[in-house]
Amino acid sequence: MTLLIVSDLQVSIGGVPILRDIDLSVDRGKVLGIVGESGSGKSMTAYSIMRLLPAGSSAAGRIELAGQSLFALTEPQMCEVRGRDIGMIFQEPMTALNPLQSIGDQVAETIKIHTDVTRAEARRITLETLAKVELPPAEFPPSRFPHELSGGQRQRVVIAMAIALRPKLLIADEPTTALDVTTQAQLLKLLKRLVDEDDMGLILISHDLAVVANTADDIAVMRDGVVLDAGSVRRIFTGNRHPYTTELLEASTHVPASNVPIPKVDEAEVKRAVPLLEVRDLVREYKLPRGGLFKPVRYLRAVDEVSFSIHRGENVGLVGESGCGKSTLTRAILGLEPIQGGAVLLDGQSVLHGMERGLDQHRKMQVVFQDPYGSFNPRHTVARLVTEPLYALEVQPDKAQRAAALAEVLERVGLLSSDRDKYIHEFSGGQRQRIAIARALISRPSLIILDEAVSALDVSIRARILDLLVELSSSFDIAYLFISHDLSVVRSVTDRVLVMKNGRIVEQGETEAVFKRPEHPYTRSLIESVPKLSYVV
Repeated sequence: MTLLIVSDLQVSIGGVPILRDIDLSVDRGKVLGIVGESGSGKSMTAYSIMRLLPAGSSAAGRIELAGQSLFALTEPQMCEVRGRDIGMIFQEPMTALNPLQSIGDQVAETIKIHTDVTRAEARRITLETLAKVELPPAEFPPSRFPHELSGGQRQRVVIAMAIALRPKLLIADEPTTALDVTTQAQLLKLLKRLVDEDDMGLILISHDLAVVANTADDIAVMRDGVVLDAGSVRRIFTGNRHPYTTELLEASTHVPASNVPIPKVDEAEVKRAVPLLEVRDLVREYKLPRGGLFKPVRYLRAVDEVSFSIHRGENVGLVGESGCGKSTLTRAILGLEPIQGGAVLLDGQSVLHGMERGLDQHRKMQVVFQDPYGSFNPRHTVARLVTEPLYALEVQPDKAQRAAALAEVLERVGLLSSDRDKYIHEFSGGQRQRIAIARALISRPSLIILDEAVSALDVSIRARILDLLVELSSSFDIAYLFISHDLSVVRSVTDRVLVMKNGRIVEQGETEAVFKRPEHPYTRSLIESVPKLSYVV
C-alpha cells in the first residue's frame, strides 16, 4: 500500500524556484533512494515532506502521508506528526544530539513529548528501542553521554530517537557519509531490518550510488531541483536510463588514469634508496584517568610501534575503521603531537628536529583535511589562505613572486587567478577542496597527506578531484599518503596500501594484491563490507 505520495511539488525561496514538478511515492515496507549531487534538491525534498522549509519559502503541490494531506495541517498538528508519524535521521549525529543530555534521556524525550506514558513506561520503551538498534543497555547504559560513544554508536542513538514511536515513514539524510565501511554496512543492514520489522517506509538520501543500489527498492535521481530519472533499482541500473544517471554511475566507478608510463621497478634499488618518509616503531600514548587515589597510572596506546616508508612519487593508502589510530598517526607524522617512542624521518631528518629548526620540514610536507571550510579562516581571502605555507620558508618570496606562485597553483587546480580576491563561502564544496589542494601545493612539497580529502564529496566531484590529484602527482613528483575509509577510492589511486587496526598495521602490500588476496581476516572483513554496484552489468 502506498504510504507517501508527493505530487507536483513546487518549492521556491524568495521567488527563486528550488524544486519543480517533484513526483515521488513510498510504499510500506519499501525503501526509496534519492540520489544526486550537492544542490540537486535531495535534502530540500525531505524538508518539504517534514514541513521544515526556511523562512521566506513557499510550497505548492500535494504531499500525503497515509491518506492525510500534510499541507492541510497547522504547525501544531505538524509538530505532532514529526517524531510520531515521521522520523528523521541526520548526517552528523553530534549536531543532532545534545552533548549535555544522556542518550537515554534524549530517546525518552521523544516518547514523552508525543505520548502520555509514565516515566517508568518511557524508560522501558527507551531501553527496548536502544536494544533494537543494537545498543543493549548491559553494554551501553542509557546514562552515557554522546561523547562517550563512537561515530557509529552515536548514529544508532539518532536512529533510536527517530524510531522510538514506530513512525510510518523514516527519512535518512546521508546517514553513513562520514562512517567507515564496516560501520556503514552495519547501519544499512540495521535500517533495512527496521523497515521490514515495522513495515514502515524509508527514504534514503545519499550521493553514493553503491549504498543505494544495495539498500533501496526504488530510486529517484535528482538534478537542479528536478527528478530526472525514477524507477526500480534494477531498471535504473540495468535498463534504459537518463544520461545523467549514466554519468553518476561512471563517476562512482571512476578510476583515474595517469598519463605517465609506469617504469619498471628494481626492487633492490628501491630498498637501497633513502625513503622520502620513514616511520620507525612509532608509539603514541594517552594518559587515562586514574581508577582511584591509589590506582596506578594507565595509558591508552593509540599508535603501537607502527613502521612503514614512502618513496618519492609513491601513493600509499592508509585504511581502517574509525578509532583505529589513523588520525593520531597523521598528527604524529606531521609533528603536531608528541610521541613516546620511535621516530619520524623526512628525507632522513627527524620531523621533530625540523620543527625545532624553524618549520623547514613542513615546507616539504603538507596536509589536506576532510572539511576545507573548517580548516580555512572565513575572514581571509583565497590569496591569503593559499599563500600561508610560504611564510614557513627560510627564504621569503617577494610580493611579485608570491603573486606569480598563487596564480600558477590556482590555475593548476582548475580555478581562475581572479578567484584570489574571493572568500571561501563563495565557492562550492569541490572548489573549496581545490583551494585546499592549492594551499598544500604552493610550497612545492615532496609529500602531501590527504586525510579523508574526498569522503564528503559527490561522486562526480570526487572523480574530478581524484583525476586532479593523479595529474599533480605526475607533474610535480609528489608522494601521497591517502587516508580514507572509502576503500574504492584508495584502490583507484594508490600503489600500496596499509591496513590499520587497534593502533597497529596488520597488513600492507601492493594495492591490487591486498584487495584481490587479503591475508588478514580484518582486511577481508573491510573489503567484504564495501558496497558494490551489484546491479550494473
